[in-house]
Amino acid sequence: MDGVKEEEAAGARPAEIIRIAGSTSGPDTDWVAEEVPVALVYNGISHAVMMTTPTMLEDFAVGFSLAEGIVRSLDDIHDIEVTEGCRGGKNVNLTIASEAFWKLKEHRRSMTGRTGCGICGTESLDDAMRPTPVLPFTQTFDMEHYGRALEYLQKVETLGALTGSTHAAAWVHPDGSLAGGAEDVGR
Repeated sequence: MDGVKEEEAAGARPAEIIRIAGSTSGPDTDWVAEEVPVALVYNGISHAVMMTTPTMLEDFAVGFSLAEGIVRSLDDIHDIEVTEGCRGGKNVNLTIASEAFWKLKEHRRSMTGRTGCGICGTESLDDAMRPTPVLPFTQTFDMEHYGRALEYLQKVETLGALTGSTHAAAWVHPDGSLAGGAEDVGR
């Protein structure tokens, strides 16, 4: 569509719509966020299928692997390769350390779900509601830092600005400097 750069449209596609404005309506084209099935495959064995925006999949796989406790650190991830999957999906193939892989096989759970919430597919409420570690209170933040973070998000949320239908997150250091950010349908 006119005026949209390719990098702004990554993770989005045009869709035919009926636009309603006041008392009139008519056909139009608008942008919608893409969502595709993404299989996370560890050492050749599929572990989870999540619906995600098909961008930054390596980062998604690393974050998922760390957050789910599949790996303890980045050192446990030896390789990541994104390949085409069936029916328009993607496979994210991770080669992980043997110890992490054996731990994963012992506590395997199906994560197939309609969103990236992380609860769909758990076997029990105990699995869904795992205890989280209590972290020591070590930082206070100046409210000015939050304002800078929001300004940053507005600059990097190109997909959200285009489609109006994505989430975004930013990592802010304690001094208020911004490390990065990302956006997606359901991460």
